[in-house]
Amino acid sequence: MQIRIFGTVEDSIVDGPGIRYSVFTQGCPHHCPGCHNPESHDFAGGMLRDTQELIEEIRRNPLLDGVTLSGGDPLCQPEACLEIARAAHESH
Repeated sequence: MQIRIFGTVEDSIVDGPGIRYSVFTQGCPHHCPGCHNPESHDFAGGMLRDTQELIEEIRRNPLLDGVTLSGGDPLCQPEACLEIARAAHESH
């Protein structure tokens, strides 16, 4: 499965408790004032990544405390985000 992302941070300490693998999805219809990632709004921007590749990257790091799905708006790509979330949950 493919997911369009703005980027990733493999060892974030600011996107949730502990050390996180953060996936910033691409595409957001909300355009909230003060958005931290306005470059992630364009649904045609970013890059396509294979969800299995992301899951493998997540599983390779035993120091991770979890995964954060951010954006953009992750709910605009629910199937791909669910696949990543399920794999992260199973890995813990």
